[in-house]
Formats: sequence, structure tokens, C-alpha cells
Amino acid sequence: MNRVQAEIAGIMLPTDFPSVDHALPVLWEHVRELPIREAHRDYIRFCIGPGGGEGVTRCLARGNSWSTTLYVGEMTDPTAPAYPIVISPHP
Repeated sequence: MNRVQAEIAGIMLPTDFPSVDHALPVLWEHVRELPIREAHRDYIRFCIGPGGGEGVTRCLARGNSWSTTLYVGEMTDPTAPAYPIVISPHP
């Protein structure tokens, strides 16, 4: 896989990585201890956590960016912060 840029808006600045395999563990380290609702944590872990990333890799292989939104706190709370996670081919 080619170089990628990954960020979590408001949590991790855009960072260049040699591959998606290098980016995913760093992203996961930034989110794994945050207070995220269990079902949402499972989804995020599936996307960027250990053993995850297949969908991200397929999306990037087609030349597209991959993104999702990380919700911290209870998703039923209308003031719960939301942080986009974006992984894109290196600019």
C-alpha cells in the first residue's frame, strides 16, 4: 500500500505514514482509551483496531479516502463531541 495521511480532527493532527498498516495502530492508540459507547467502540475497533482495516485498505486501493466519525461520550447526548477520522492517499 502506498503512503497515506491520517488524522482525527481535534485529537490527532494530519500525519503522513508509509502505509495504512502503519497508520491504523497510531489511530487506535489515540481512541482506544476514550469514553466511547460500547457498540460504537466495537465499530471503531473493527475499522482501525487490531486485526481490522480491511475495508480501509480496500477503499484506499481504489484511490478513495476513507472516513468515519468518532463520537466521544454518550451518543444520545446532543452535545457529545464528534471527531472525523480520515485516512487518504498521501497528497
